[in-house]
Amino acid sequence: MNFQFTHPYYLLLFFPAWAWVIGLFLKSDVQINAWRRWAAFSLRFIITTALIFAIAGCQWLRAQEGMNVFFLFDRSESVPSSQQELAQRYLNESATRKHKEDKAGLLVFGTDAAIEFNPNAVVDVQSINAVVGVQRTDISAAIRLGTAAFPETGQKRLVLLSDGNENIGDAMSALVAAKPLGVTLDILPLAASRARDVSVQKLGLPARAKQGQPFEARIFVNADEAQTGTVKLFRNDEFLGEQPVELAAGKNLFTFPQKLEASGFYRYRVQVEAPGDLLPQNNRATSFVDVRSEPRVLLVSGNPEQDAPLAAALRESKLDLTVARAAAMTDQLAELQSYDAIFLSNVSAGDLGMDRMKLLESAVRDFGVGLVCVGGDNSFTAGAYKNTPMDKLLPVSNEISSKKVLPNGALAIVCHATEFPNGNQWARDTAFAALQALGPQDEMGIVLWDGNNRWLFELQKVGDKASLGRMIAGMNPGDMGDFAAPVVMAHKALKESHANLKHMVVFSDGDPNAPSPEQMQAIVGDRITVSTVMIGGHVMADRMLWMADVGNGRFYDVRSPDELPQIFVKETAVILKSAIVEEPFNPQLVQNSELIRGLGATYPTLRGVVVTEPKPRAEMPLVTEKGDPLLAHWQYGLGRVVAFTSDARPKWAADWMGWPSFRQFWAQMANWSLRRLENADLTTEIAIDQGRGSLSVEALDQDGNFRNFLTLRAAVVSPTGERRDVYLEQTGPGRYEAKFDTKEVGSYLLNLMDMDAGKVRGSMALGASVNYSPEFNSASANLFLLKRLAETGGGQLLDAVNLAANPFNLNRQKTFQPRDLWELLIKLAIVLFVFDVGIRRIQLGREEFERVWAWTRAHAFFWQPKQGPVEADQSLTALLARRDQVRSTRPAPVVAPSEDLFKPRSTPAPTMTAEETDAPAPGVTAVKTAEEKPKAPEEATTTSKLLAAKKRARKK
Repeated sequence: MNFQFTHPYYLLLFFPAWAWVIGLFLKSDVQINAWRRWAAFSLRFIITTALIFAIAGCQWLRAQEGMNVFFLFDRSESVPSSQQELAQRYLNESATRKHKEDKAGLLVFGTDAAIEFNPNAVVDVQSINAVVGVQRTDISAAIRLGTAAFPETGQKRLVLLSDGNENIGDAMSALVAAKPLGVTLDILPLAASRARDVSVQKLGLPARAKQGQPFEARIFVNADEAQTGTVKLFRNDEFLGEQPVELAAGKNLFTFPQKLEASGFYRYRVQVEAPGDLLPQNNRATSFVDVRSEPRVLLVSGNPEQDAPLAAALRESKLDLTVARAAAMTDQLAELQSYDAIFLSNVSAGDLGMDRMKLLESAVRDFGVGLVCVGGDNSFTAGAYKNTPMDKLLPVSNEISSKKVLPNGALAIVCHATEFPNGNQWARDTAFAALQALGPQDEMGIVLWDGNNRWLFELQKVGDKASLGRMIAGMNPGDMGDFAAPVVMAHKALKESHANLKHMVVFSDGDPNAPSPEQMQAIVGDRITVSTVMIGGHVMADRMLWMADVGNGRFYDVRSPDELPQIFVKETAVILKSAIVEEPFNPQLVQNSELIRGLGATYPTLRGVVVTEPKPRAEMPLVTEKGDPLLAHWQYGLGRVVAFTSDARPKWAADWMGWPSFRQFWAQMANWSLRRLENADLTTEIAIDQGRGSLSVEALDQDGNFRNFLTLRAAVVSPTGERRDVYLEQTGPGRYEAKFDTKEVGSYLLNLMDMDAGKVRGSMALGASVNYSPEFNSASANLFLLKRLAETGGGQLLDAVNLAANPFNLNRQKTFQPRDLWELLIKLAIVLFVFDVGIRRIQLGREEFERVWAWTRAHAFFWQPKQGPVEADQSLTALLARRDQVRSTRPAPVVAPSEDLFKPRSTPAPTMTAEETDAPAPGVTAVKTAEEKPKAPEEATTTSKLLAAKKRARKK
């Protein structure tokens, strides 16, 4: 039998414990027999040993049979599909050669890791269903997950099938942590060789440049072998030219001279083409240059022609103005943060989209860009800003309280199954987005077909959004054959509704038959509008387009599920027009502010406003006659935000456009919102390697002396808009460094801030680009890393062709399962301790043992002797003889017969006294026989003495 100790250092307690037991044995003066003395010593020795073994964690190692093998499949982009198929075949063929008691499991990894199936005896992999990210290779995640998923019993072996191009995590550290758990690692290298590969390593441009200042675009290209190629350069997607180049093996540098005469944000892109290069993903790179002169302002408008007066007022204020339609607004944070302020004029949340709104929030919060939101019939509450990033940005709330009596709207959705992958989930998401955009007094209902035409929930007020949201989460629409019945149900409910605005949205792939013209005319006649959304339609869009045209709504031909939430927010905004109040009013001045300084106390009449509510921290200089916000502003993060809930167009602001202070009003609003942060005088450098970005800063004053002990913080915004704050640590005189993750492909924006007493003293916007996945950085397998992992993991490199070196047959070892014995040892010590006390404290002589033995023989049920039938007869005969003898010594009493047996006596029988009762009966001899004489008293025993003493004590 094999044993081990989890805490072997506690075994050192043996020496003092045994010394104590031996010393107590030798020095004890207790007067007991020799055999008892040695028995107590032996028991104490065993008890002490058991307790020390329990403390040291004694375990019994039970032998186990079988091996558990976890195959780790590399599914990243750097492994060609042919090599992944080879790895799958290798697993199936290896599993056929395993022992009966062996088990195999499969784990796939890339950016993350996931288990395809746990170790089991039967293995046949036909396809892999686990989904992991493929833009990175994280071997360490696979090792950690595989180690944690092993069964408790059996030998543990990992088999890594990868090209070894690790670009995130640390596989060596993960393997070192797994080795003490008995895990070994074998490796099957997968080839990733791509001959004649050409890759663009970097496009170097200055982050900022002055107007007319020459600079160079530096292009770093790596080639596996010498060859010819062509370098093409683009600026803001405009082709600048191309140049044939000779590529030497290794690194190459090419430069393009550039000069920018106009201020603005410029995005450069370079592309390298080479014959025989089979991997175009790593042949391009992007960067950007920011050229500034006057403060730059971006005006985003739903209709630039109607916003011409506002644009003219801003240009007259000597602002470098750029006008863009909402649909053409940039979706790059690097470009947004290059502006000092952004104006939104009558733009809805559906026109912006969720991604652009997140970028706007980051530009204001993290980079100090100002934001001015100008109202209109498609903005604020009427533009479905509620529950969007715009709602958080603005100093006014788009959630109208129930205290304000406003017209309400009603929305009915006719939902049909689509042929998008996971189409029903997209339907749930869009319905939920529409629910969230509605106010508590608005109404909503959903009609669907799931075998029958029915309401998911009937048209009702959406005050309790939680319960309606749960119903939407369980929605599974089917493939209806005809629109007529569902549309009739929606029409009837909307007709009976008392809402002021009524709208129907038909959500379908276009297959069902359209309703009749008479039915559509009846819907329009009841002042109900109809919009249609065609999702992935594979038929002509005629019927869907006709329904939207007749129903005075809009038609959407959606080819990507990503468009759906934006479309439904826009359609929901149709019934939110009830938040618009088109009544003339005179603005009321309630408090002074920098925005209206010098404009006087009276203002021209406005003809409309979008109803909102102020937020507690916001300043509100102007309100409507009903007390609703008209002009509000506040600080949001590093930027300033202004909300003007009327418009700047002839529709509502016709009187304002002829106001002499019209230009001054908008100029002061723009100047107040401009970015206020001074640029920090710092020298920076950003490098990206192995999925990690590194920011280095050198700080010098005007005299060239080092600036030490600065508090520098950087807000890092990823391409997905996720923000993370990092603090720079001083690593040398005037030098500071920080690192950050760069897992996504795209542009990373950093706002470097010099902090002083919790306030921003200066800032600098920086940028870096991950042009393509690092999976394409290397053109061959990293055999050096794979060999190191195999040596550290106690394994070897395998060969996909030579199946004799099967991982199930290599270095098989007998394994043991430990079983803790501490509980059993403690119980043994407790039982033996009782015997130890008994031997030392209870005085037992020979007579006591004989009595115990006799009592046991007399009373123990298992020791009763059997009596034969002859003995039983003799005992019975003796008892009967004794009975006859006693009866013979007692003469029978004489009873006189009654004179009349049938006549009762006239007087009752006399009562006898106690003396008469005790007297002997007549005719009975009062002489005792010899047997009845008292016997002589026996000698008193110890027991009788004790009983007598007990009786005397009771009498007292």
